[in-house]
Amino acid sequence: MFARVGQPAACPWRLALITLLQFSEHLSDRCAADAVRARIDWKYLLGLDLTDPGFDASVLSEFRSRLVAGEAEALLFDTLLTLCRERGLLAKRGRQRTDATHVLGAVRSLNRLGCAIETLRAALNALAVVAPDWLRAHTDPNWIERYGRSIDDFHIPQGETARRACAEAIGDDGHRLLAAVDAKAAPGWLRNVPAMVVLRRVWLQNFHVTEPPTRGSEGDGRIRWRTEAEGIPAALVMVASPYDPDVHYAKKRATTWIGYKVHLTETCDDAQPPLIVHVATTPAPIVDRAVLDPLHAALATKDLLPARHLIDAAYIDADGLVAAARDHDVVLTGPVSKDNQWQARTEGAFTIEAFHLDWDRKIATCPAGHDSRSWHPNYNLGRTVIRIWFAAQHCRACSLKPRCTRSQRRLLTPRSREEHDALVAARARETSSAFAADRRRRAGIEGTLSRGVRTMGLRRSRYLGLARTHLQHLLTATAINLGRLAAWIGDTPAGRTRRSAFARLMAQPAGA
Repeated sequence: MFARVGQPAACPWRLALITLLQFSEHLSDRCAADAVRARIDWKYLLGLDLTDPGFDASVLSEFRSRLVAGEAEALLFDTLLTLCRERGLLAKRGRQRTDATHVLGAVRSLNRLGCAIETLRAALNALAVVAPDWLRAHTDPNWIERYGRSIDDFHIPQGETARRACAEAIGDDGHRLLAAVDAKAAPGWLRNVPAMVVLRRVWLQNFHVTEPPTRGSEGDGRIRWRTEAEGIPAALVMVASPYDPDVHYAKKRATTWIGYKVHLTETCDDAQPPLIVHVATTPAPIVDRAVLDPLHAALATKDLLPARHLIDAAYIDADGLVAAARDHDVVLTGPVSKDNQWQARTEGAFTIEAFHLDWDRKIATCPAGHDSRSWHPNYNLGRTVIRIWFAAQHCRACSLKPRCTRSQRRLLTPRSREEHDALVAARARETSSAFAADRRRRAGIEGTLSRGVRTMGLRRSRYLGLARTHLQHLLTATAINLGRLAAWIGDTPAGRTRRSAFARLMAQPAGA
């Protein structure tokens, strides 16, 4: 927590409190340092004299860097949760709710060609600092015109053919630089320069080398722009910016962004204040349901597992329902995936619930009383789906066929026994009044995300890299918890959702 060299060390507890105040008011480092010097309320809280000169703004950045370097990003967050648990403000095995929102990276959004140009510029600038003499001896004089200026001044021609030729010229320049760095005469440490490591990744992902020309073959062995035909890497591994390789492209419905996702989990019991108990920061392309099992494992480590977990449809699947109940004794409450077959959308048609499944004998019986002909498990992408076929002669002659299948014979595709039973039970719960009440309670997490986005800068990352962005999210969550504890101690009532004057007017009965 203390700096080993440099200026006299500041008190860690005071820096921690200043950092939380900074995030609660969405201040920059410079504004927070100015507040320590000028604001009497901050001086009173920090126990400083009115004449205290404060410190340089860089002290706050160095403090955060020490937290990340020491893998202590969650230290302030966990310490506050421990104090709350000791004072009975966290219910054991209560209710919790989780939701996520997208986070924009602290870099500009670039397309693939723009990312390639900027990556080569970044590599040249890095080599100009660490190996200027070597770079001067191996650079092309024309590169200063292409990469010596900002990408905004780089002329990218119009038209598919011209753009491809421009991209391949850039690819050839980068390939020549990589070949020079990989040469035996080059210093070995140049290959490990971070900008060169990123350049190699970007070139592998966006370019490919044609086969060297041989007699009777076509092609000139040049660097080619990679297209769908050659295969473009998935968004999770694709580098979107040379300045922050951890950011990735993602799309959810109509929203597209380059950055991360943050998942917040908070308590929602009536007798305690709503407190955030877990924060997960993930790459943007990671689907929500993949976060659930690590989330429960982390809560189990802190002995903060809920009995009922309120989530939305993006987190729930059959695997998760079974795993949460089996591994952590947690009941997931939320809308599960619907049956999208036409029978589920047609009144009077036979869905899978109309069939009797004898799991021990591996026989299914249809509403007409016919047994299935075959029952075989199908393993695909780590999931087990049972394929149950009925005999074609029974289906063709059956009077119930129009309500059962439009094919020659009926096919059922349930999941494994545990997953199928979990889905049936979850769909049955959705019709209850208790489920509707839980859905209304789950909506409270939207307010938490909205507060973080609107007043604390949760939407945009302040820093580069996943680790520092996660630290930002943890500090934001800690600041939210402090505000809620202050409101709880002061008996401040929770705010209600605001409605416009027009909405309030139309909600009133006519003539009122």
